[in-house]
Amino acid sequence: MLMAGSPAARAARWPLGFAALVLAYWSFDYSVASNMRRANPEAAYRARPTDPGAVAAAMNDRMVVRNQFEAGADDAANARAGLRQDPLNRVLLRTLGVHEEISRRQPEALKAMQMASRVSRRDSITELWLAEYHRRNAAPARALVHYDAAMLVRPDLQKALFPQMTTALAQPDFRAAVRPYIARKASWAVPFVGTAAQADIDNVVALVEPVANRMAAPGYEPAFAQILYRLMARGDGARALALAPKVFSAFDAKAFAAPGWNSTTTDSRFGSLAWSFEQTGDLNASLEDGRTLAVMVNPLASGRFAARDIPVTPGTAYQLRHTIDYGQSSAQAQVRWTAACVGEQSAPVFWQGDVPLTRGRAQYSAALATPASCTLLRLTANAIGADAQIPSEFSISQLQLAPN
Repeated sequence: MLMAGSPAARAARWPLGFAALVLAYWSFDYSVASNMRRANPEAAYRARPTDPGAVAAAMNDRMVVRNQFEAGADDAANARAGLRQDPLNRVLLRTLGVHEEISRRQPEALKAMQMASRVSRRDSITELWLAEYHRRNAAPARALVHYDAAMLVRPDLQKALFPQMTTALAQPDFRAAVRPYIARKASWAVPFVGTAAQADIDNVVALVEPVANRMAAPGYEPAFAQILYRLMARGDGARALALAPKVFSAFDAKAFAAPGWNSTTTDSRFGSLAWSFEQTGDLNASLEDGRTLAVMVNPLASGRFAARDIPVTPGTAYQLRHTIDYGQSSAQAQVRWTAACVGEQSAPVFWQGDVPLTRGRAQYSAALATPASCTLLRLTANAIGADAQIPSEFSISQLQLAPN
């Protein structure tokens, strides 16, 4: 018989980790719940209490639709009777496991759940139970076998499992257990590395360094760009540069160190560590032959047209130089450079400089000094269109940012 009480109270009888995971899991499983509400499995179960299909449908209805993670003695007896007709019914085997778990007979529960898993790896509740059992018993490699099976069937389980798995990366044995799935690009590995890249940076670097040379794939590149960025933002550029060639093909460290535009510093795979150029209609910037940045600004339009986060040496005086060519047009846009020190949470601007207006070609040079704690500099170019009837056009080339 079903026991009364709220779902939370019923779940409290289970080990906390498993109950929380199952509740989180089924909160995402809208389609299954919707389909099962179309029938009345409990009525069918009452009419045929030992029929394997009726027992299985009722047990799934309780756990999926009503979040009642229970199987009483009568349910267990009926499941055993059903197994005599259908010995490979995974739901009936899981029902026995649920009953043994509630009765606090862990060895018997484990045996039933293992049998259910051997019959089919597609029962996510069974796989979650086994994963949590092995996690609690400090066997992360065995736990991940079942997490993997559960997420393969139900990708939306990632939402419930990733926070816990990310925290567990602090443990070396868990990191070691995850690496084979990363190397073989398991279905959940790419989004997991992406999630981990936003959490503890030391944990995720320790996770990926041993297998980085097996992660050279487009799916992993956004996460690695985030990892490189965070390492550089905290001043660990050497570690970032050692990691980059393992993942990004043909990575050129010398070209990357150059502040101006080249094939490496304009490679979008590096995220904000590469130059980005605006294409908004009112303000458009594009590279010509990979060396000269051509810019067009509509009258009185304003905004950023180029930006990049550049690794720098803290407390160092730099000279910003470039050539600017306004041509002979009288419609000249005002160009303003700003520099900000990038941190984990913010990027406060500490310097700005306006490029003098002039016709034709001119050289621009300005001095800026990085703050004592600044390891990553955000250099931004902004423009304001002229008060004229035609767009302003200009080009910038030979950009340098060199220590004085």
